[in-house]
Amino acid sequence: MVPVEALLGFVLLMVGFVFFGNGVTLLGKTGAKEIGVLNLGVGIFISIAAWKLHTLGLTAATALISVFALIYFMVAAIFALGYDSKGLGWFCLFAFIAFVWYAIHFFSLGTAGFWFGIFCLAWALLVILAFAALSLGKPLATLVGWIFVIEAILTLLIPGMLLLTEKWNPFGGIPS
Repeated sequence: MVPVEALLGFVLLMVGFVFFGNGVTLLGKTGAKEIGVLNLGVGIFISIAAWKLHTLGLTAATALISVFALIYFMVAAIFALGYDSKGLGWFCLFAFIAFVWYAIHFFSLGTAGFWFGIFCLAWALLVILAFAALSLGKPLATLVGWIFVIEAILTLLIPGMLLLTEKWNPFGGIPS
């Protein structure tokens, strides 16, 4: 297995856990404190993976993963410590711009980046709705919760497991 694909698969799987956990929390199925701990743990794990990708010369991937990690550190503080979520909403607006930018970048890579472009657009939808809910006070928690759960499976769990089990190699072997 090429180390980069393994790291990307690991990150997608970890982020999938957080998406699922955050989604079921917004749907009222679990408590926020334990999911806050999950957010903190995954934030730490993917920060380490992002740094490793940086050392492999993939700084753009490091930046994208770091956007996620920062969100998870903020969510950990909100869920576990009870901080206000308006700041997270504004960060989500910034993340929306970053995800759209990355989608355009991945689409420019042709077929190799197509699915990652789609994933970035899906994540952009999620964070713009989170912005509307958290910073603008729109009643979207149930919708955002379901989008989290659906995206956890379609954009994170499935591609992450395909990468980890070497069933998918969209970039044809990124040099390690």
